[in-house]
Amino acid sequence: MSEKRQKGAIPAILFSEKNVFKKGYIDDYIFAAEIRGEDHIVWTKPRKPKYHLVIIVIEGYIKMVINGEKFHFGKRTYINLPTWSDIYEIEYGDGFQAMTTATDRSVVEDIFRNRNPFPPDFKFRIDHGLGGQIMAKSDLEILCKDIRNMIESLSNKNHYFAEEVNYAYFYILLTDMADMLWRKYGRYEPMRHSEMRRADNILKEFSELLVQHVKTETNVGFYAERLCISKQYLSLIVKEKLRVTIGTVMASMRIEMAARMLRDPELTIQEVAEAMSFSDQSSFGKFFKKHTGLSPLKYRQNLRKTLLTLRPKEVLNPDVRNLG
Repeated sequence: MSEKRQKGAIPAILFSEKNVFKKGYIDDYIFAAEIRGEDHIVWTKPRKPKYHLVIIVIEGYIKMVINGEKFHFGKRTYINLPTWSDIYEIEYGDGFQAMTTATDRSVVEDIFRNRNPFPPDFKFRIDHGLGGQIMAKSDLEILCKDIRNMIESLSNKNHYFAEEVNYAYFYILLTDMADMLWRKYGRYEPMRHSEMRRADNILKEFSELLVQHVKTETNVGFYAERLCISKQYLSLIVKEKLRVTIGTVMASMRIEMAARMLRDPELTIQEVAEAMSFSDQSSFGKFFKKHTGLSPLKYRQNLRKTLLTLRPKEVLNPDVRNLG
């Protein structure tokens, strides 16, 4: 991280400049901001975030169309937008206030890979879930404070180790989110295990099975059989807990694993395709491009390049569609 970066675009967020009350950023690396006001954006084509976003809703609401489905997030919620999300539309109303941060996906991967005290199901929720309710006002205050610290730190352009400092702040944010979710879904302590709902336990076991087998097993029935439940029940639990379909979860995890291997220059694309159990390199390339917008080769070429703005110039009239 000691090499200093060239100037580039501010990391992507879903909010126009008029709604950004405070902000701080390091080009090509990380962004944090406080958002206020209202807006309604409809894209001519779905936009896939190139960088991982976390939004903490303080007041008001956000309505979004993600992967073709409508979602509503009210106050005291967190929104987690992994890079596999297809965003069609976003609306946030009068009185809206939120804290947000966007970072290069490699930062998230590095935290989980190299500095990982987190239980596997937390990583699963961050990688594949779209958000949920913040349990208590104290949790809301802690998460907002984490992002405010990032804004203040990111505003200091003279700090020689700014990347390292803000990596640490993002790590703290994830740690506080993990603590919040641990208190809600945690286990390994007898009391917590007995209080844990069966659905949460099934989700955790499903996430562990995916890590072990998703490179070679893409049939929902395989996982349902291992968990001794029906395919329909497993699909229902994933949808209820993560707000996305089980197919989306499995595809996103396969993409994550493939992307991680593509970061290894010692592996050829053909070798990655074989490791992911594709019949040939062409099939793998089509799958990867469908879910990332890039071919495997282009993905390798674009690693760690300039962060592009997510909001395009060609925004449709806000009244084109109503989220209802």
